[in-house]
Amino acid sequence: MGNKATQPRSFNTIRRSQTKVRAQRRQTQRVVLLAIFATVALILVSLLVLGGFLVVNAIIDARPAPDNNDNNPPSPNGIQFIQTTKLATDTLVGDLVLVNPDNRYTFPDAAEKTLECINDYRTKAEDGKFYYTLVEVQYKLKLQKNAIDALNAMLLKSYEVTGDIIKISDAHRTLKAQEGRDIEPGYSDHHTGYCFAIRDNADSSELDPDHWIYENCHKYGFVVRYPEGKEDITEVSKYTFCLRYVGVPHATYMYENDLCLEEYLDLLKNSYSSAATRLTISAADGFDYDVYYVKASDSEVTTIDVPTSDFTYTVSGDNRGGFIVTVKKPIPLA
Repeated sequence: MGNKATQPRSFNTIRRSQTKVRAQRRQTQRVVLLAIFATVALILVSLLVLGGFLVVNAIIDARPAPDNNDNNPPSPNGIQFIQTTKLATDTLVGDLVLVNPDNRYTFPDAAEKTLECINDYRTKAEDGKFYYTLVEVQYKLKLQKNAIDALNAMLLKSYEVTGDIIKISDAHRTLKAQEGRDIEPGYSDHHTGYCFAIRDNADSSELDPDHWIYENCHKYGFVVRYPEGKEDITEVSKYTFCLRYVGVPHATYMYENDLCLEEYLDLLKNSYSSAATRLTISAADGFDYDVYYVKASDSEVTTIDVPTSDFTYTVSGDNRGGFIVTVKKPIPLA
């Protein structure tokens, strides 16, 4: 039996099929066009956003340096500043802590741990002699290490210039060692480990007021702690043979301007109390320094403006609720 013949499709069926194909083709074209349009639009938006960023950055770059405030550390005189933090206890330690009848010393652990025996670092001059002696070596007189280093350099130079051997008759004192003295225990600058007394080695008398040491000790970071004529400020008299380490820039300024430590710290606090208002000092070591005071926060942590790594700096507490920042400037190019 033969196969049945395939029935031919009607005209209407063929027409409907062609219409459906055309509709699908148009739909595909619309989808493609929409995708192209979306891609172009995305590219245009991206270009607009990028252009906006470039314009904003150009405007920002063209602005002058911002003023000093909490969010924008100052950059006066070409120094860029960042921020660091210090704890409340940090106000109790450093080369510039003030201890006197109005400011008690608290014997912070950080300061006690850095005390060293002077005798452990005592050396001889080129002629084989010790250029200074210690009262009762077995007592092991102590100072802060940076003060010992400066002391050795100063007394060696003094010996080379004058030939005099100096005697150190006192240095760091504990609370117990301060008992029975004119100043009540806890209120003597000897507690800090930055003070020491000097005398003539031969008879333990005071050095002549014009001795080389008094004229040059500031070059090594020392000042006379209780200078004559300042008794109403220091509240200590007849102790002009006591030297105190504060660092070369501070000693230079105090020496050149006839200031005791109390006067100098008051000057910084009252007149140079931010990184934007700094005291510039041309120190005896040939470097320039910028110095300024920062009041400690009422909270446990204080934020302080300090220079970037292009400059070296130190931060010392003052033992009365503040910090002293000392910035050492690089030597200018010739």
